[in-house]
Amino acid sequence: VLTVIVSIGLSHLGTDKVNTSAGVKAIKKLEKADVSEVETKISNIEKEEKQATEDWQNRPLSEKFAHAVILGDSITNGVTVYDVLDKTFEDGIEELDTSKVVAEKGMHLDQTGDLIRTAAELKPEVLFLALGLNDISGTDGDTDAFIEKYKAVLANVREQMPDAVLYINCVLPVSAQKEEEEPVYAKTPDYNTALKAMCDEEEITFIDNTEIVKDEYYEQDGEHMKAEYYPIWAEHMAEVAGI
Repeated sequence: VLTVIVSIGLSHLGTDKVNTSAGVKAIKKLEKADVSEVETKISNIEKEEKQATEDWQNRPLSEKFAHAVILGDSITNGVTVYDVLDKTFEDGIEELDTSKVVAEKGMHLDQTGDLIRTAAELKPEVLFLALGLNDISGTDGDTDAFIEKYKAVLANVREQMPDAVLYINCVLPVSAQKEEEEPVYAKTPDYNTALKAMCDEEEITFIDNTEIVKDEYYEQDGEHMKAEYYPIWAEHMAEVAGI
């Protein structure tokens, strides 16, 4: 403000008469301002905004996924098995919201027709796809064939759920022991690179979950996940999607 006042004063130099009354009034008004009061108000607003953000982030998963559906294979089924998206009612009774998970054991990309129809009936605003692990062995390391199959899935999803916002999860890596038993899984990073490129091309958000996977989360088969993994995965999806 003082800079503006000085600038105004300088701009009038050279004129016959300089009127400084407006600048003097402004300075006197600033002198009367309670800076500490203003700072307190700003601090309170920031605290309220921070609390509101924390409250929003700490909502239960059942609330975060209220308008979302996860479509996938047997790994996705763990969300249901371990009651990740359950609802707790006022009487304390918990009830699993199974409608938020549409998954089937052994699912391949070219077998998703019925699952997509089921998901469409739920009219999700957000749809998470978690597919592909079974197709690594199914395509024998051919990432081009894999992407061709995935694009067919996308076309079907968009036809039946044109208003849903799509998110595609990466193909989860298997354990080191499983990879040693079936070397084709060593190509999982290549599949995810191809999948990420497809998502960029299709303008779909790719969710990379590889960093949240730990050795202790694997079941004995080295492919499926224990209960501890699922809430972390669900929170990660919710964070990326902003739900």
